[in-house]
Amino acid sequence: MRLFHVSDTHLGYSTFARLDPNSGINQREVDFYDSFERFVDFSLKEMPDIILHTGDLFDSVRPSNRAISFALEQISKIANSGIQFVAISGNHETPRLKETGNVFKILDHLSNCRFAYEGGLRRFVQDGIEILCIPHSAEELFHKCLSETLELKNEGSRIVMMHAGLVGLGVFRTDELNELILTPSEIDQNADYVALGHYHNFTEVTKNACYSGSTERLSIVEANSEKGFIDIDLDSGKRRFIPLPTRRMIDITPLELHGENASTAKSAILHELEAAEIDGAIVRMTAKNLPREAQRNLDMTIIRKMAQRALHFELKIEREEEEQVLRSASSRFGSLEEEFRGFLARSSLNEKDKKRLEKIASEFFAEREE
Repeated sequence: MRLFHVSDTHLGYSTFARLDPNSGINQREVDFYDSFERFVDFSLKEMPDIILHTGDLFDSVRPSNRAISFALEQISKIANSGIQFVAISGNHETPRLKETGNVFKILDHLSNCRFAYEGGLRRFVQDGIEILCIPHSAEELFHKCLSETLELKNEGSRIVMMHAGLVGLGVFRTDELNELILTPSEIDQNADYVALGHYHNFTEVTKNACYSGSTERLSIVEANSEKGFIDIDLDSGKRRFIPLPTRRMIDITPLELHGENASTAKSAILHELEAAEIDGAIVRMTAKNLPREAQRNLDMTIIRKMAQRALHFELKIEREEEEQVLRSASSRFGSLEEEFRGFLARSSLNEKDKKRLEKIASEFFAEREE
């Protein structure tokens, strides 16, 4: 029995004010479509028995018509080929208000496809394999589902699917307000395979549990991580990570510019940009301890001109405890929720107050989102 485990495809994701020259669509949105289509094409060539998608198929609760249409087209290719497709909802596509329907309902009609997105633990049996699906949900229900999987007797081959962060064997989380966290003791060690989603880097966390990672890079901190999916032979237990071509991200090693003037700092920055082969890439450069006077007089015009070869360029100025961000492409900040989460993490509040504020904020942003 051959399985493909894929996750966090984030269809509909977009950022940066750059358009694809062929379609006129946001370039990063196209990148995420292209990456998922490469996975689908590979699957149609290799024909695994089952594809497991462990959440965040879409980037938002209300994806655009274009994202939904693309997902229908690609998953229909899989379904029509006879490959079984099993997917659970992740935190990005799960509504936080009960009144809002789940986008997965649109996909429910597809043949050879099973979608778990509400109602707690879902159990499917495919070719004699028991597949236990734990979609994203309220925290209490999520942990109840985990307990139920551990209590079930393992009478044959079993796969468990879930979308959550993990703390205990390391820290595998994204620090989103609505993320779920499990501990190593909640992983079913008797399962043949535990397919994890949410953490964006491929990671083998136990002998039978893996994060496949995302299919495209969503953050500059993932610059050095390959993106792709996992090919699993359930009979032998062998697994291999298969990388997918993605847009390059380059995080240029911090430049120490202490004592430099504006002219020498500019020369150092231009030299690093030229050496980095930034064409078409998403690039961040960190300049450390650049004097304030040099920063004020820094000729950003010529730096922007050099950086035009990149899809996006960010120059971050770090000065001891203080950080400033100068963007030579577009002034882009995180969402209101992301900015608040960052503020809360940096605050000196005690953990009890932080959790109380997180709960209030989660409800507020849920209402705002819907």
